[in-house]
Amino acid sequence: MRPGTETGGQKTRTFVEQARRAQVVESAIEVIAKEGYANASLARIARHTGISRGLISYHFAGKDELISRVLVTVFGEVAAYMGPRVEAERTAVGQLRAYIESNLAYMDAHRSRIAAVVEIISGGGLATLGVDPIQAEEESLMPLAELFRRGQVDGEFRAFDPLIMARSVRGVIDSMAPRVTDVDLDLKACARELTTLFELATRNPSRRDNESPDVSGAKPS
Repeated sequence: MRPGTETGGQKTRTFVEQARRAQVVESAIEVIAKEGYANASLARIARHTGISRGLISYHFAGKDELISRVLVTVFGEVAAYMGPRVEAERTAVGQLRAYIESNLAYMDAHRSRIAAVVEIISGGGLATLGVDPIQAEEESLMPLAELFRRGQVDGEFRAFDPLIMARSVRGVIDSMAPRVTDVDLDLKACARELTTLFELATRNPSRRDNESPDVSGAKPS
């Protein structure tokens, strides 16, 4: 690949084209978050961007491709934000804490992005794109379920069904997403409560006291 280009299907895009596509994606996110998925027409997104609808059509084959890019962008950012923070922890307990904290921290810092994704999913956007929501959800649970399995093998976690616990964690976190536009929703407080909740729910009672994770949130002196 030559510097300054991006290969996309049969098309090679310059930096200028990439920048324009990114601008349109940002506008789409803002329009969807404020107006809803159904009301986010290409014409409305174009007006918000300050360009013609025809220029959007030059960069995207249609609304479906644009919506797909919105989802890829946001989910990619979430993975890039969470991944290093989870991997930096050496224990399963630490990784679980980092998973919850980093997920909610991203949501807190990027509320309009989360609101846009919620609008797309609740508006049937996944089905329009040919994505099976149930399959997508099951696939999203696998890394967390694997984390729980490793923690059980290492003796950090008690015996439980890893998939059920993973679904419980994701269910609680995802339940916050539709409320991100509520300015009174304190996601930092939510993170503190949820890390304590799931550390207590998963801890192995047979571990010696000096091996048990500290769930109080207090740092050792």
